[in-house]
This record gives sequence, C-alpha cells and structure tokens, in this order.
Amino acid sequence: MIAVDVMSGERPPEVIIRGAVRASRDFNVKVALVGDEEIIRNALRRLKVEPGEMIEVVHASQVIRMHEIPTQACKRKKNASIMVCTYLVRDGKAEGIFSPGNTGATLVASTLNIGRIEGVLRPAMITFVPNLRGASLLIDAGANMECTPEYLAQFAIMGEVFANKVQEKKNPSVGILSIGQEKSKGNELTLKTYDILKDLDFNFVGNIEGYDIYDGDVDVIICDGFVGNIVVKVTERVFRLTIEFVWQEIGYRLLQRIGFALAYPAVRKLNKKIDPREYGGAPLIGLNGNVVIGHGASDDVSTYNGVRIVNMLIKNKVNELIIKRLKEFNLYRPLPSKSEKNRQK
Repeated sequence: MIAVDVMSGERPPEVIIRGAVRASRDFNVKVALVGDEEIIRNALRRLKVEPGEMIEVVHASQVIRMHEIPTQACKRKKNASIMVCTYLVRDGKAEGIFSPGNTGATLVASTLNIGRIEGVLRPAMITFVPNLRGASLLIDAGANMECTPEYLAQFAIMGEVFANKVQEKKNPSVGILSIGQEKSKGNELTLKTYDILKDLDFNFVGNIEGYDIYDGDVDVIICDGFVGNIVVKVTERVFRLTIEFVWQEIGYRLLQRIGFALAYPAVRKLNKKIDPREYGGAPLIGLNGNVVIGHGASDDVSTYNGVRIVNMLIKNKVNELIIKRLKEFNLYRPLPSKSEKNRQK
C-alpha cells in the first residue's frame, strides 16, 4: 500500500485524490488517502469513487503548511497528515509515501518515524534534470547542506541503483559535480570523494562541470545538497525562461506566428520534457521506506507520476539493492551497538 498525503499541498485535496485514484487503477496498487476524512469522502463522491479494497481513507486531523518550521511543526502536530503517512510505513501498513507538502516536514517526519536504511549515513533527495537524452539524476538536491566524502560516495551508489532499477538504465554512469573535469580540480569534499570512488568497480566517469549537466552523457550527478538545490532551482527557471523568450520573440508578427504554428508539436514535446509534473517529484532515497516529495503545486498529473515512482521503488526492491551494493563496495556503515558506544566513551 502507498500512503498519499492529500492535505499538505497548495492544490485542493480533490486534485491530489484524482491523481492517486487513477494511479491505483493503472498500476494495480492500493492507496491510502490520508487527511480529513470528511473532505476525502466528499471528494470521492464527486469523483464517483467508492472506498474499498484498493482505496482506503485514513483520517488525520491536522496539516503542516508550507510556511511552518518543519521540526517544530512535526513535534507539535503529531496527527498531521504527513506524520500519519509515516506512521503507516513505520507500522508496516504501507510501503511508501507520496506527499506534495512541506519538503522539510516530509524529510523530518520520515527521518523521525521511518528512519534510515541500516548502513546508510544520510538519506538524500533525488531530482530529475532534463537533458538531450532524457533525464539525469542529481543527488543530493537539498536534504543535506553539509556533506562528508563518505556521504557523497553513498549517494553515488544509491543513485546508481535508482537509475538502474527505476529509470532502467544499464550500467549507469556516475560523476561528481565540480569546477573542472581534471581529478585535481575541486574543493576538499570533491577531491576526497573522487579518491573513494575511483577505485570502485562501477561506471564512475570522474568530475563533470556545470555545463555538462544537460548533455546527457552522465546518468547520475552527485553533489552536496547546498549546491544541488541551487542547480535545481536555476535549471527550472532557465527552462521556463526559454519558453517565455520564445513567446516574446514571436510577438504579433504574422510570419513568425505561422512558423511557430508549424513548429508547435516540437515545442509541446519540449514543454512536456521540462515539465516537473512528468517526473512526479523528488524521491528521498536511503530511508527505510519509499518516499517521494511532490512540488507544492502538484496536481493530478504530478500525483499520478509520484505514485508511479513510489510503486517502482517498491516493486524493484531498491532499498534491498542499495544495502547489497554498499556492502559490495565496503561503504555499508551500520550504527554502532550500545556496547560499542560504551567502549567508544
């Protein structure tokens, strides 16, 4: 079962419910609609959908809004919709979550109530970056502002597994985002990460620069969350500006409008390629569950694709494969036992 937080986004709950119901039908997966029970049941009636074996309604009396401070809100609102979603995963009633709400609250609630995969140092956020050949993965996209080389090394392995199993890329390539392609270029973080990854038996291509991101030559791009979040936001704005510039240049000139009409099918394809709704959201990888965070303005299309990604994570047993790969590369880092902690003291 996949828990869907229908209350936390900027759109009306009915929009999120519509996408979740369609995903349930198309992917044959049970979904739990989490939020105000009365609102959810009224929305289902309008959509002419009856709760049943594949659609469950789970009541949550509170909501964490976008403006709230995540840590404080999660402590204060124990019955918020995103908290209830994480309880369902914690208690083994659900295997994954889609939430279009407060990103920080989803990260905090998931970390507190679900926890990390054993052996993983930090969960990380993946985002899809459109390129000439489809989409690359950028990891971390904002979950960890400060990272160590071991964090980035684990991100590389987690990203490789995701690209292989969810994007179905054979032998995906992995690169470090840096200021130059030479292995001597970068800061202490990237240099030490390079030293860890260069000796591992997987498709590591070394450093890549900012303008390499959109070529499509590298499938998984790793960086700390501070850099990654900036890249994501700049990318979204630049792509949108490109479309706006086209419209400005066309103006009211007849010949240009005729030319645009002829090129419109290609423009539609481009617009779809850069539309974040097509990717569902940002998976939180490294958690002891399967979590995808949608954009605050997620609609039914975003929700549909978000549930699709969660379902693929579950079906392909991505978390189990991450543990296996980390152990293969000697990057598995289990928490010390109580006796080991006492000895360290």
